[in-house]
Amino acid sequence: MIDFLWGVLAVLVVFGTVVVVHELGHFGAAKFFKIRVEAFSVGFGPRLFGFRRGETDYKVCAIPLGGYVKMAGENPDDVTGGVEEFLSHPKWQRFIVAVMGPVMNGVLAVVLLTGLFYYRYEVPVWPRESVVVGLIKSDSPALQSDLRPGDRIVVAGARQNPTWEEFLMEVSISPGVPLQMEVQRGEQTFPLTLTPAARGRDSAGYLGIAPFELASVQVQQVLAGKPAAEAGILPGDQVVKVGGVVLSQAGLDLVDAMGRNQDPVIPITVLRNGRELEFQVTPYLDETTQRRMIGVIQSSLAAQSGITDLIMFIAVISINLGIVNLLPIPILDGGVIAIILVESLVGRDLSLSVRERVTQVGVVMVILLVVAVTYNDIIKSLPASVGKYFP
Repeated sequence: MIDFLWGVLAVLVVFGTVVVVHELGHFGAAKFFKIRVEAFSVGFGPRLFGFRRGETDYKVCAIPLGGYVKMAGENPDDVTGGVEEFLSHPKWQRFIVAVMGPVMNGVLAVVLLTGLFYYRYEVPVWPRESVVVGLIKSDSPALQSDLRPGDRIVVAGARQNPTWEEFLMEVSISPGVPLQMEVQRGEQTFPLTLTPAARGRDSAGYLGIAPFELASVQVQQVLAGKPAAEAGILPGDQVVKVGGVVLSQAGLDLVDAMGRNQDPVIPITVLRNGRELEFQVTPYLDETTQRRMIGVIQSSLAAQSGITDLIMFIAVISINLGIVNLLPIPILDGGVIAIILVESLVGRDLSLSVRERVTQVGVVMVILLVVAVTYNDIIKSLPASVGKYFP
């Protein structure tokens, strides 16, 4: 329940930030050109709370799906001819007001990423290192080959001395296609051909090997009442040895090491605050996976989340929001910009009836877009056995 609440809070922070910054772009430009702003809203629908200052109602509404800045005379049927109205201003000013929302989203992303990279941004080193096999997954194409932990792949397809990043890309685009490789083991070099299996809904190529850095396991969460918790293993512990087998040397992860050890009680060694501690753990058989488990959730050392990931996520969402709003759909900023450009080309403003028709088309387009995205997300979440019956 706590994780769920934190997730909800994170979503509110992310979307609240990008929406407020987006609307501040419109708001600031409107105020600069002395356009009267009647409402600055985060969310749609019924008003939850807010305050009024001057001519503007600043509010938070019940449906957290975006926001809006309502300007006087923004719609043709609201025009009274006042100089403070949106449509009373020159087209170039209206263009700037419309485009400043997406612009501010871009500025936010640049500021966040610049600050992140300037202060500190830790990335794993292994993607840029040479391909030295550390981890060989069970039930993988690589397990059936002559590859061993410590082997170095010096040629993969057309790539000479590939990095892990280049090698994994070559594998991912070669599902079901024999991949010609050269492997160095000590002073010996020998050819090897492996055919990546197709995995996942995208059928990306998979060989089942990883660097030594991913052979150690960081415990992210310990499930209450399970053997690991009862033995004394804590979140943050790094599992380095299972039943006397050093994971990084054996090329095994925690799941594979547990599967290969059939002892009723297994000694598990963890690294905590620089000290090695050994715990006696009694695994249980998971009925769903039919694997021996101890009740921990791992996050590879290379995939720990935190404030860095949150900042990156905000930056990505901000850029996406800016780009989407530039699409020439009438009810979006891009639609307003498109209408301004069309009016500039024809030399006159579009009639009220034309604007109404354009708006109706825009609403339909947005609904279709939402339906398509929702359908795509649902299909991706279905098991492969069910999803194959859908296009």
